Amino acid sequence: MNPVRRARGELEAQVLHVLWGAGEGLTAKQIGERLPGAAPAPTTVLTALDRLVAKQHVVRDDRQRGITFRAARTEEQHVSQTMLDQLRTSSNREAALLHFVGNLADEDAELLRRSLRRN
Repeated sequence: MNPVRRARGELEAQVLHVLWGAGEGLTAKQIGERLPGAAPAPTTVLTALDRLVAKQHVVRDDRQRGITFRAARTEEQHVSQTMLDQLRTSSNREAALLHFVGNLADEDAELLRRSLRRN
């Protein structure tokens, strides 16, 4: 049997989506069962979770009988932080922002304009 090959970072993203959707802490086994497609080996799920904990995207809770994991931030907070982190690494913030805004769909650009007017 051939193991499922995922793109680099895909399993971590899928784990985060499972945790965001759960709204509560889950065990590694529960996370694996909720992943799309064929469930990866438990050790593979644990490796992804360890990486996410190291990146501070996931919080490990071992106070209870079973070890559970939960997302450190909401999906919206995570996306926002990722965008800010990338902007921080840019040598030309203005160009990066203009390029980002220039690539937004019309409805997203309008949402951003309305939001900026409110603030």
